[in-house]
Amino acid sequence: MLKTIFKSSIILFGIFLFLSTSCSKDDSGPGDHLDAYVPGDASDILTDIQIFTTSASASEHQPGEDISRALDGDYTTLFHSRWDQSLFPEVPVVIDFVFSPAVDKIDYLLYHPRKDGGVNGFILETEVWVRGQGEGDFSRLADVVFADNSTTKRILFTGGLESPHKIRLVATRGRNDFISASQFEFFAFNDQAGDYAAYFTDLSFSTLREGVSRTELQGIANEFIRNMALAIYDGVYEEERVGLYSSYPDPAIISAENKTNRMGPYDNITGIYAEAGQELVVFVDETKADLVLRIVDHNQGYNGQDHFLHPGPNRITASETGLVYLIYHTDIEHTAKVNIASGIINGYFELGVHDNDDWQKLIANAGYDFFDLKGEKSLITFTTHELRQYTSDAVRLVEVYDSIVLMQQELMGLYKYDRVPAGRLYYRTNVSPGVYMHATQDATEYAPSTLQYIARHELLRGDHIWGPAHETGHIHQTRPGLMWIGMTEVTVNIYSQHVQVSFGNASRLQNEYVPGYANRYHKAFEEIIAAGIPHIAHEDVFCQLVPFWQLQLYFAHAQSYTDFYKDVHEQIRLNPDPPTDGECQLEFVRIVCDVAQTDMTEFFQAWGFLTPVDMDIHEYGVTRNMKITQEQIDELIGYIAAKGYPAPSQPVQYITDNTVGDYVN
Repeated sequence: MLKTIFKSSIILFGIFLFLSTSCSKDDSGPGDHLDAYVPGDASDILTDIQIFTTSASASEHQPGEDISRALDGDYTTLFHSRWDQSLFPEVPVVIDFVFSPAVDKIDYLLYHPRKDGGVNGFILETEVWVRGQGEGDFSRLADVVFADNSTTKRILFTGGLESPHKIRLVATRGRNDFISASQFEFFAFNDQAGDYAAYFTDLSFSTLREGVSRTELQGIANEFIRNMALAIYDGVYEEERVGLYSSYPDPAIISAENKTNRMGPYDNITGIYAEAGQELVVFVDETKADLVLRIVDHNQGYNGQDHFLHPGPNRITASETGLVYLIYHTDIEHTAKVNIASGIINGYFELGVHDNDDWQKLIANAGYDFFDLKGEKSLITFTTHELRQYTSDAVRLVEVYDSIVLMQQELMGLYKYDRVPAGRLYYRTNVSPGVYMHATQDATEYAPSTLQYIARHELLRGDHIWGPAHETGHIHQTRPGLMWIGMTEVTVNIYSQHVQVSFGNASRLQNEYVPGYANRYHKAFEEIIAAGIPHIAHEDVFCQLVPFWQLQLYFAHAQSYTDFYKDVHEQIRLNPDPPTDGECQLEFVRIVCDVAQTDMTEFFQAWGFLTPVDMDIHEYGVTRNMKITQEQIDELIGYIAAKGYPAPSQPVQYITDNTVGDYVN
């Protein structure tokens, strides 16, 4: 009897043991699974250790803007070299930072350029020197070149600086021959990635190693990482938090090569937004260059505080409420895996990934005031309210914006000459009072009221195409060879006119009503050609546009030389920039004749390009003298004549959109 009871007990225990072992595959009962991911307390995610100087000095400064202003933790204050250029020293500005003997190591320096909207003093080139504790001499570590913009820069000390006494910056070149800084900051890494290598397959902490049990994950002491790991294990971790982000060449470098403004900086949109004061935890797999996270409060603009990310865990305190973007600029082609484990999912729309059914769900669930749409050539950040109201077909809308960029870049010869920027042109809503439409150095901006036209693809592709095409043209304007003084609002419309008619719309020059004249052509013929004035002296930018567009009509349409403006742009890109505005205008005449191998002297004489002029031109707060002498004109006419180019058999100065057929052959 006792033997039977004992045997039965063994069987029951065996069954219990079997069931327990079977459950160990997920190590939990049904009630232990998470229903949703809730981030844990982020305070145990270590941040890098800021190292503070004991003192600092600079070889010079503007009174009231000494080096202490760049070490006070206030990004609104400023260190600035002397304003008086006559006193500017022959030697570079030398800045010394002194550290306590208690400092064991410094891994990197952050240079924050001025954040007040000014550009004077951006450090462009600097030498980096270091002297260790107890050492007598400085050692030269590196010569650093920075991009000419306000983005925070990092100097990484590979392997770290052990027991540094002084770090010296010898700033050898700055914007407009000044040196300035909002802040200098020094940090030591606080690495904790190795503590969790047994649980995750890589440093993005987004995939669990095979065989890791739920019990093991429950034993992780760090609450934040434990909650995230369990959510991944239970299949409730949002896939929107993990992404692969590609590197892009620095837009500042590409724009300098192409002589244009910059493409937008935000190719790597995340679809995450953070609220001010929120702890944002980000896990990063290996990178090949600096990876920067920027939180952008679009209600205030499109810049924001930059945060450099390291492989493994990163914790950032959001200083503002805004969308999160990753900036990964390097010539090395690489894709970084990033896991943004906190913050709020806003979503984004990507052409080729999402369709219009997805669009309706995405825009309905968006929680932030702005929403991102990503195309092949364009990135759009419009206000969420207006997108819900006006955009029913996101696919077609993004395709239209992509087409605007594509058409202009083709006209500029960027495709023909293998110069196409890898990034996207940036379109965004600006909610500031008084804004309508304008372009900046790396974005085009539109008031919310304009979205009733430009967020509807069916209206955008009609006459409303002009506005975005015009602002896009300001990014693409090739300077100074096609944008000398007085031409900012003239040559930009070569691009907008091209886009307008390429979409099948009527030519603005041909059809727009002008009081007292049949159209813009008529007014330009009367007030420039018949009046015999210099081209630059006329005040109607559309009349000034006429000869530039006539060249496209004649060569590309009537003569089938479709590469005309492509080749003109390339010559402008290749040639040294003329030293004066007058020489820019004469150089344009020369390039047109050489590219087309046609003597266009009569055309340019009629339009006042070869008329002597000496006048001050005021444009956007800038005044410069526009001067062309008869001697310069005679020299250029002689150069063209010596080439022996044939002249057109018809007066090209009178061609219009409606008369192209009369000029064929």
